[in-house]
Amino acid sequence: MKIRSPRYNREIPQRYRLEAAKDVEGRIYFPPRVSYPGGEKAEPIRLSNRGKVITYTVIHVAPAEYSDLTPYPVGIIELDDGARITAQIADVDPAKVHIGMRVKVEFRLLRAEGEEGLLCYGYKVVPE
Repeated sequence: MKIRSPRYNREIPQRYRLEAAKDVEGRIYFPPRVSYPGGEKAEPIRLSNRGKVITYTVIHVAPAEYSDLTPYPVGIIELDDGARITAQIADVDPAKVHIGMRVKVEFRLLRAEGEEGLLCYGYKVVPE
């Protein structure tokens, strides 16, 4: 039995908890980095779980593991604290998605990977 695991699951657990870092000038880094430009210091923060759609597209031809979801919207979301993330917009008719739409971040099943059905979780956004 061959079990695979996504790289982000092993290496970047901060993505699941929406952990980021904010430097002295107010720039937000998500996920947090090991070092920052100019050797600056940054303090850990937790990102807001609410925001708005800045731009989006609707995926009609998807990779095999997402083909059962088509068509589905994916967008760039600006969180209330100013950070931007890319996420699938779930639980909404793609025709009703619009720029400026208020959304909230939820921890969800992303896909089942491989023949073994390894479950991969992450965040998606849903309408408020």
